[in-house]
Amino acid sequence: MDIKENHILVGLGGTGGKILKAFRKRLYQEYNADDRAGLPVGYVYIDSTREMMQPNDVTFRVLGQDASFNESEFVFIKGVDLHSVFSNPSGFPGLKGFIGDPEVMQKTIGSVDAAAAQKRRAGRILFGSSVQSYINTLKGQYTKVKAISSTTSLNIHIFTGLAGGTGSGSIIDVIAQTRNEYRDANIVLYCMVPEHTPPGSSDAGRYHANGYAALLEINALMTKKYMPYDVTGINERVPLEHLKKVVDSCILYSNENENGLTVESHKQLPIIVSDFLYNRIFLTQNDTTEEFLRAYSLENIEDFRNENSEKVKEGVVDIVRSKAFSSFGIKRVVIPEEEIVEYFTYSFGRQALLQLRFNNWNDDMGFRDTPANIDFHSFVKEAEQLERWRLTDKHLTLDKPILESDQKKWNSFADYWGGVIPVWTEEASRQKIPLNELEKYCSEGYDKFFRKVGVKNFFEGKTQAKEEHANEICTLIEQYMFDKWCTGDLSLYNLCQLIDRIIESTDLRRKECEGNISSWNQTIEQLEKAKAMSQLDWSSKGFIGGLLSKNKLVQTHATIMQQMYIKKSEVEGLHFAVSMLGVLLNKLNGLRGRIERFVNVINEALDDADKQIGGRCQDQGAISNLQETIIRFYDNSAVQKFTKDVVKDKNRQKSISDEFRQELVKMIGSDQTFARANAAISTDNITTLLDTIVRRKSIIIHDEILIENNEKLINRNILEQLNEQYRSDDDLRAFAKKIIEQSGVFLTFSPTENNRAIKNNPIPQPGLNIDRKIVLINLPKAEGNEQIQKFAGKLKDALINAVTGGVQVKVDMNGVLKNEMTIACITYCFPIRVLKELPFMKEKYDYLVTNPNEARQNRTVLHTEGTGESFPSLFVANDILPSELRKIYTPYLILAYALGIIKYADKQDGTGLSAYGTVEEDALGLEVLEPMADKFIDIPFCDKFKEEFGEDLKAKFATALKADYLHVEKRKMLVTEIQGLIKNVILPECGNNQGTEQFLFFKDAALQAIELVK
Repeated sequence: MDIKENHILVGLGGTGGKILKAFRKRLYQEYNADDRAGLPVGYVYIDSTREMMQPNDVTFRVLGQDASFNESEFVFIKGVDLHSVFSNPSGFPGLKGFIGDPEVMQKTIGSVDAAAAQKRRAGRILFGSSVQSYINTLKGQYTKVKAISSTTSLNIHIFTGLAGGTGSGSIIDVIAQTRNEYRDANIVLYCMVPEHTPPGSSDAGRYHANGYAALLEINALMTKKYMPYDVTGINERVPLEHLKKVVDSCILYSNENENGLTVESHKQLPIIVSDFLYNRIFLTQNDTTEEFLRAYSLENIEDFRNENSEKVKEGVVDIVRSKAFSSFGIKRVVIPEEEIVEYFTYSFGRQALLQLRFNNWNDDMGFRDTPANIDFHSFVKEAEQLERWRLTDKHLTLDKPILESDQKKWNSFADYWGGVIPVWTEEASRQKIPLNELEKYCSEGYDKFFRKVGVKNFFEGKTQAKEEHANEICTLIEQYMFDKWCTGDLSLYNLCQLIDRIIESTDLRRKECEGNISSWNQTIEQLEKAKAMSQLDWSSKGFIGGLLSKNKLVQTHATIMQQMYIKKSEVEGLHFAVSMLGVLLNKLNGLRGRIERFVNVINEALDDADKQIGGRCQDQGAISNLQETIIRFYDNSAVQKFTKDVVKDKNRQKSISDEFRQELVKMIGSDQTFARANAAISTDNITTLLDTIVRRKSIIIHDEILIENNEKLINRNILEQLNEQYRSDDDLRAFAKKIIEQSGVFLTFSPTENNRAIKNNPIPQPGLNIDRKIVLINLPKAEGNEQIQKFAGKLKDALINAVTGGVQVKVDMNGVLKNEMTIACITYCFPIRVLKELPFMKEKYDYLVTNPNEARQNRTVLHTEGTGESFPSLFVANDILPSELRKIYTPYLILAYALGIIKYADKQDGTGLSAYGTVEEDALGLEVLEPMADKFIDIPFCDKFKEEFGEDLKAKFATALKADYLHVEKRKMLVTEIQGLIKNVILPECGNNQGTEQFLFFKDAALQAIELVK
């Protein structure tokens, strides 16, 4: 889908970061990498912690891809140490205006950790010290999106929570600096109002008070009653006064909607906000959607954008409350295709993992999570396996070579001694004492010539190389096991069984070799005795006898020597075997450990697959709760049946597991060992394969099996599904009515405030100049047969008729996502005072700012500058009760008499009667009395004695004190006038009774008046 305008999303703190994260993940779900690269959407994430910037964060994984932020999109505002700011304030000229005395400020703020310790002033200082980094990052993102779109139009969406320190503390400067940088951009704020009940341990004591302080400042900024210091240091104040709008719109929301639905704040709510933004950005602009887009940007409330002060005189413009606020709601009725595909993916992927783990197929269950029984005890003793692994007795004693480099270098013990002794026997037979000569030849062969170095030297050398020999055997075993696992013949469980049997067998063989050494030595002793007897026989023969039996004795002696030297060689070989097998056992145990580690990775992946399966497609019935923001509309029983059927399909499961396994092998590479497997394969890698290989095969299998439209579980039009569910007109109308009723905005309002009439402002007319509402319904294009097109029209009518009177409703029939319909609503054009939770937040705020011991300190950390007292109130000032009005302003009435503002004069009505009243000059300069009461004591009870009149007297008195009555003597004259009024006018009017309640009231007012004069 093309986007014609540029969009930059700015996320402040944890709240803003979570929304940006959810939005990015949605883009990764909906668009491939090439399509995403063509979207003119930029990101700026600002935070005082790097928690969401950790590498390999699995929570950012989407379909095997990493959707995390990159460093060019991140502004780390804790990169500057606050201590360095306070110790060197001149180095940060933009901060000095609201830091003041750095030592006092440092003591006030104290230590600051994550989230700026919920201290808004600290959050502002952190942001202010990094403001240039923000501006540069923002410019970089604008350059990027402008290059993609080839247009200059810019929408900036700013997201923050108001309860913390980072986002809430930096929001004012982010707004001011962003507007100063991009004066023509459309800037929309998304501000999360603190939940009534903070989640977990979120409240550090200022949660709701921060929210109130932030709202107070945002309203002041939007009404231009707050011109913040310029934290860049370029100007003293950010020059915003001549701009038409500081902010185009501020969207307020919380975790409870107007219908009482409460959602989880940290995980669910960010997704809802991002869904609404996604709907706004990708909404097709046409005649149907135009009014909704105008409501979003508040283009259509210019005549009602602000509230005038109720305290000023009629005709005076003093804007104190902005009405450029709105809230949103969104409801998506979806076939949860992504979730269904993921359910297939993890279910079939679990089967592939079970094949790797146990490889135990059952026609009724698929691959089971228990092992099949295989007899490896006999297997490891088979001659074929021993020969393959070079674990035969001949290999262990080096009768046959173990190392590949030794192959064909020598003969066996029997071949060697059987080859040389006959030659030596023939040579010895020519000597006078042939037996001795033969023994000499054999001894030399044993010491020097056996395998070119002699038996002892040969085995000493090989013993020194026992590690290499053990490695060779272990490598052969590992290669065999790895190959069998690669082909799917053996599972990892089988490999653990096999290696255990090999270890047991190897340990037994080592003990057997130790026992054989003793047996072999006994045999050698017997042969030594036979050799001695042979020598004795030779010596006992006479010359003649010896000559006659010479050949026979020599041959007998040769046989003894051959047997003895073979045994001697074997004994040395057994010593080597014992030594080498000890090393081999360690190697094999190491191999088992490596296999176990790989098994653990697969086990973790299995556990994760179980969790993922358990968190998906667990709905009861075809439709979820209509109150939810995302209504999942699908046939869960059909999903479950299809999944179970495919799980039991041996051919398809074998195909999935084979491809899955081969992809793992590819990732391991050419060094096919379990050490390499552990280095190359992690649960993240497995998740990636599930999200790619298994996901792709799952969709293919679905499309192969479920061919008909009404059978399909994914890639369906929501209209088809709704048509099957709501076949009668009554059912359809009931569905439309309920879904519209539950599509409320995420904010609760006070009806009293919505309908409150305010002096100096138009009478409230909900739907016109306050509390305006619009609903936009997006339906996908009605594809398919005529019946579906007819149903789409009926659904449209039912939805329009379900909306209450006074609410604008638009239905767009060109939605691009065919698996969902969306109901988005906006309530807009209202001041902050209509928030139902505002009095509660004000109560929390007042508790902190009226604390006698910490009031000023609390005001400082709650506000970004000053103490908040200069900002316009969010509330309408309550009407003062008549008794309170008299109490407040009667002292000023008495002062007005003393100043000559109130006089007793002729009414000039022809009656000749006099009265008390104000004196004004007419066009000819003549004094004209505006009568108020015949008696002075009746003036506070007359109709004209109102707050505005009292404030006017108060202002005139203040002016007089600074001008005509600045001198002390002049003030004494006022006191004399007051005393005369009490004695000569008020007391007689009270019947000369100083004890009456009425006289005591005026006496007290007169004393107050005298104090004011002094």
